[in-house]
Amino acid sequence: MSVGTSSIMIGFAILLFAGLCQGSFGLGYKNYQPLKWEAFWGVYCLFCVIVPLCWAWYQVPNFLNYLSNAEVKNIVVPVICGTIWGISAVGFSKAVTYIGISLVYGLSMGISAVIGSIIPLLTMENKPSITSIVLLIVGMLVTLAGIAVITKAGIVKIAEQQTVEKDNANKDGRAGKAKIGLLLAMLSGFGSGAMNIGFDFASPIGNAIMQDGYGETGASAIQWLLVLLGGALAGIIYCIIDLSKNKTWVSFTYKGSKKRIVILFITSIVWFAALASYGIATLMLGDMGAVTGWILFNALALIISNLWGMQCGEWKGAKKGKKILLYGNLVLIISWIFIGISNAI
Repeated sequence: MSVGTSSIMIGFAILLFAGLCQGSFGLGYKNYQPLKWEAFWGVYCLFCVIVPLCWAWYQVPNFLNYLSNAEVKNIVVPVICGTIWGISAVGFSKAVTYIGISLVYGLSMGISAVIGSIIPLLTMENKPSITSIVLLIVGMLVTLAGIAVITKAGIVKIAEQQTVEKDNANKDGRAGKAKIGLLLAMLSGFGSGAMNIGFDFASPIGNAIMQDGYGETGASAIQWLLVLLGGALAGIIYCIIDLSKNKTWVSFTYKGSKKRIVILFITSIVWFAALASYGIATLMLGDMGAVTGWILFNALALIISNLWGMQCGEWKGAKKGKKILLYGNLVLIISWIFIGISNAI
């Protein structure tokens, strides 16, 4: 798909907005009290079905016609990828409460950027030029270097904070939770990468929608709907089982639960705004959009989440770790130059 320079510039601008939302929605995960975790996540997953469904219907009222005429693989693969993401997202939400938003994003977004961009590149019908591929690979390597630095910063942060609060860390098992949080964050990265693979597989449906005049916004809405339905339903089923098993349905009646549900609704809108905007930007960036866009999307979200992490005091008492974090962010910004040029060639 050939695109003009103006379309690419607008696409990158929308991508910046998407990264801002993606790096910010995790704030809604930091505190889910008075709800129990399974109540919090179940409601959030429900909103993650309702919001995309309403948006899809608003953008393309007859979207069911497009789905009924689509090839089976263009529906099944996105739903399966979404289910994988839905399972991994459970780990993402728990990891934020264990090790903080900064480090979770560092590990998760880093793995997601690589996994979610490599597969679309390999499955592209119209392969980019050698020069473009070389620049993209250099950009990926620089991105991975930046992610490695940020991950190192997180590890140093944990060590510094445990040294300062050694006695407390031993008492409340914080060190053990940190290890679990690191593992869950890494696993969630693979699931997040699967999202982009699913979105890319649904592109034939999106192309048909654009050909009928609904534009990138309508195409993005339907492509994401398939992925998010699989993921959200997986999360809802998991939480219903947990709520019944732990007998924690009663937490919905606790004082302050209604306020927390409203915050979750806002969080789901910010989260979906990130994905919807990313989808629009990807389509505007052309054939390489799903590859370069996903890397930049995750890298920008990582920087934004780090800023929020510092604002929330997650790096308090970790002077050395914070310094390493800033270096990692600088490396990520440098990677954008290579990736941006690779998309423009």
